[in-house]
Amino acid sequence: MTLVRSLALAVLVCCATLAALLVACGSSKSSGGPSGDAATDAIGPDGGGDSGSGTTGVGVVTFSELRDAQGTFFAGFSETVPALAANCTAADAGPCVTTSCTAVPASDSGANDAATTVAPSAGTLTITGGIFGSKGAAVAPDKAGTYVYASPSTIFAPGDTLGASATGGEVPAFPEQTVVATPTIVLTAPVPGTGGKITIPTAEPLVVTWTGGQAGAMTVFTATAIFTTGGASSTSCSWDASLGTGTVPSAALKPLAAANAETSGVSWYQSADSTFTVGTLAVTMSARVTQGSLASFQ
Repeated sequence: MTLVRSLALAVLVCCATLAALLVACGSSKSSGGPSGDAATDAIGPDGGGDSGSGTTGVGVVTFSELRDAQGTFFAGFSETVPALAANCTAADAGPCVTTSCTAVPASDSGANDAATTVAPSAGTLTITGGIFGSKGAAVAPDKAGTYVYASPSTIFAPGDTLGASATGGEVPAFPEQTVVATPTIVLTAPVPGTGGKITIPTAEPLVVTWTGGQAGAMTVFTATAIFTTGGASSTSCSWDASLGTGTVPSAALKPLAAANAETSGVSWYQSADSTFTVGTLAVTMSARVTQGSLASFQ
């Protein structure tokens, strides 16, 4: 199985629904914007200041790409903080959160489809910076109410200032908000062994090291295992990028070790997120270059 397919499967497992994506991105352990406080960096729907208090929903605005390929813009909003799916559990382990999901029985799939709702619209988004330039590109919501722009090539470079604004709808209009793309980090441990796969023992903590960390940014390291049973486990950890090192507790790795793993892998990136509020929504904006490798959890 190719690395691209493995990473794609990991993304599908972690972000199978808008709710899961918003929970993962909207409740990150990272510090958020420069102040680390959404209220401080907040704006109101009219572009003025907002106290940031009373937020009841979340949103994500994300520019992402694989290294040297495949750029994607994604945005989505929810008027409430979505809960995990009934077939999933989450466990907190210091800097890491481990999410494990069992397969959804076929008898329940119809009910889940029926319960799917359309995310609230913010009207048309205009995204700027990178390949979009100062003029920008308009992105309309899809049938699910989310915003997606995909390119087979990269859409930004380190140091680019990327922006997004909205004409407004169920989610109030907001003026252009920006985030600066950070440099791409280089993972120095763990490293791939024979066959280009990283072998990770789960009986002991995993020390992760990297170079290129930027002050004010976070390094996010995610390990994912997809099982032949249809279930999956994923552990996501975040650390201050300038430290150059972080440790994944053994307890956060053990759920990924199983003889019935169909595919397993790790991914990592650096991002200096910015945050703002729109109405009652706390929105996280990020730009990231994701790298990855196949992995074996033992």
